[in-house]
Amino acid sequence: MKVTLKWLKEFVDFSLTPDELAHALTMAGLEVEEFYTERHDFSKIVVGKVLSVEKHPNADRLTVCTVDTGDGQFSVVCGAPNVSPGMLSPFAMNGGTVANGMKITSREVRGVKSSGMLCSEAELGLSERAAGLMVLPENTPVGLNMEDYVGNPDTVFDISITSNRPDCLSIIGIAREIAAITGTSLKKQKTTFAVTPQENIDDYIKVDIKNSFKCARYSGRLIQNVKIKPSPFWLASRLHSVGIRSINNVVDITNYIMMETSQPLHAFDYKKLAGKTINVREAVDGEKFVTLDEQEHILDKEALLICDAEKPVALAGIMGGLNSEVDNSTETIFLESAYFDPGNIRRTAKKIDLFTESSRRFERGTDPNGTVFAMDRAAKLMQELADGRVLSSFIDNYPRKITPVEIDLSVKNTNKLLGTNLSAENITAYFPALEIGINKQENDLIQIKAPTFRPDLTREVDIIEEIARLYNYDNIIPVLAPPVNQEQEANQKVNFKDQVRHYLAGFGFKETVAYSLVSEKLAEPFIPSKNEFAQLLNPISRDMAGFRPSILLSLLTTVAYNRNRQKSNLRLYEIGNVAWKDQQKEGFTEFTQIGGILAGKSQEQSWYGPEESYNFYDIKGAVAALLHKCGINGYEQGQVVEPFWDVESSSILINGKYCGAFGKFNQDVCSLFKIKVADIYGFFINYEELFENRLKDKKYDPVSKFPSVPFDLAILIDANIALHEIEKEIKNSAGPHLIKIRLFDFYKGEQVKKGKKSIAFSLTFSSKECTLGDEEVEQAVNNVLAHLNKLFGAVLRPG
Repeated sequence: MKVTLKWLKEFVDFSLTPDELAHALTMAGLEVEEFYTERHDFSKIVVGKVLSVEKHPNADRLTVCTVDTGDGQFSVVCGAPNVSPGMLSPFAMNGGTVANGMKITSREVRGVKSSGMLCSEAELGLSERAAGLMVLPENTPVGLNMEDYVGNPDTVFDISITSNRPDCLSIIGIAREIAAITGTSLKKQKTTFAVTPQENIDDYIKVDIKNSFKCARYSGRLIQNVKIKPSPFWLASRLHSVGIRSINNVVDITNYIMMETSQPLHAFDYKKLAGKTINVREAVDGEKFVTLDEQEHILDKEALLICDAEKPVALAGIMGGLNSEVDNSTETIFLESAYFDPGNIRRTAKKIDLFTESSRRFERGTDPNGTVFAMDRAAKLMQELADGRVLSSFIDNYPRKITPVEIDLSVKNTNKLLGTNLSAENITAYFPALEIGINKQENDLIQIKAPTFRPDLTREVDIIEEIARLYNYDNIIPVLAPPVNQEQEANQKVNFKDQVRHYLAGFGFKETVAYSLVSEKLAEPFIPSKNEFAQLLNPISRDMAGFRPSILLSLLTTVAYNRNRQKSNLRLYEIGNVAWKDQQKEGFTEFTQIGGILAGKSQEQSWYGPEESYNFYDIKGAVAALLHKCGINGYEQGQVVEPFWDVESSSILINGKYCGAFGKFNQDVCSLFKIKVADIYGFFINYEELFENRLKDKKYDPVSKFPSVPFDLAILIDANIALHEIEKEIKNSAGPHLIKIRLFDFYKGEQVKKGKKSIAFSLTFSSKECTLGDEEVEQAVNNVLAHLNKLFGAVLRPG
């Protein structure tokens, strides 16, 4: 938000230097990012009077003018379309310079000598207007130095306004802050103007608000007999200083008042409004509308439109329509000043990607009770600068009244929060400058009424912050607060997550942290069946269209990134959230997953051994080690359900619940990530299940004093029976003394019957109470054999 020193001083008297003002505003919460004094980059420019204008003999679009400067007359070649005899305009004399640094010298233009140059405002750096010469008032002294005419350069402040202070997106708002800081008063501008004899505006136009939530108030005035012409220099220059381009007197007035009051206005060409009716309605899905910038927008029913009897004429709060703009033929203006719902304007502007100075203010919240004041200020200027005839009556539809918020303020709470010792009188002294009203005051309680131009004031603490700003933070004496007990109960989930990180780092894994947003194409194989991709409503790009359904997706992306940079051998893990759209619950499922990846070689070729690639048993060992560290030893393995695994894979079941899986990724999923060699193994585990089933209380288990007894068991069994099923049943039938089971031999081939496989386990038995005898061990083994024979038809392998 740019403001100028001279403009501010029209609303508040103060003697602060620009440095002091910048510091004071910053300390009050309005950060001044920079301030600078405008430069007059021209010299030897005086007021010249055009005495005559003749057609150039050798050019159709040029003229030869005689200019009087008071010290002499000069012949000048000019190309400006608005040059005319008798006009006063800046004249650059020989040896002078203009804003772009060009030095003026006498020279021939198409065979005619030109001594000097008549100048536009743009050539002097005073505005962007370059289409014609700068026209000076008739009473301006001829020969007057233009530096004296323009006056001292203004100082411009560029202030960063936070989203909760829409009132400060205006000159009046900043001036009000200065008045409060300096203890002075805000000067109100007059809105009185001559009006026509009693005429009813309803005879000219009617307004109907279809949705009072999206448009709580709509005010309007009719100004007749307007003359569209360039704005006077002071208006164009002031807008130029704050970064707004001059268009014409009517449009410039609406922009000027918006900058002054923070209330956006819109001027319609009255004759272009069909049916002399304004309907404020919601758009129809797919409705098209062309804005003033000649861009067509496709709207949805969320958007709010200003329409006449036949068509939309403006996109409410954002931009007017091309079909109702003010042009040089405009004679009657219908001036709109309204209050639109901030949320609706923000959503619409974002959807169609159209942000304007108007939408910037409406989406933060304008003053619903300031529409008439701003409208009348503009009508006054249109009467003065456009010769307008203002109708005496006006429209003010206000179906949803917005009243000031009442807040109870405690003096005790104020001092407690700020560490001050302010009295009620000290506190209430700050309120008049901020235009905060007081309903009543009783002992410790002050009931205040927050103005409607301050939507950020809704709670007691908001008022206390206002007091702190004006009291000045520097005046609050630091006090050493009594020690606060910082002890709090440990977050078990966070602590356990750190333990898991510690375990995985100990296994040689390196942690990665990736974006949780992914493309739908990459996510598709990882979405559980009968569920959908958790897509964002407004994604920033196609590659970040929604939430990842699996942590493995992020890890594979990291593998592909590293492989493209010649980093082939990887041992990575990540812990993060995953989500998908659950069709059954009609909502979203989100939880934390742990994932790990082994890629490439586990050992590169060296003098002490050949290279070795990662295999299924490496990833299985990592999973088994992690579960063991977490105290989960009773897990089971089963078939996987995910489509991205190869045949070498297994699920993880904890207490019969599917909690994850591990194995080798198939070629299809590797190709999806453009990984050329499918040598990637991975695992994922539901962190929530891991946490719930972890060993919470570890107990010391002493080593048995008695020797253990090993026993090797070799069996023939059907080839399609999974190893983990066999191990599970051995544990279930061997009795309490089996402490360890290990597979040490596996064979499948010509030496065994087709459809069978030979497997051998090393079983270790031990008791903490006594030395086990051969009979006890043999009985346990016989129980195992009988159980396996009954379930699977297993038999003891012949010696």
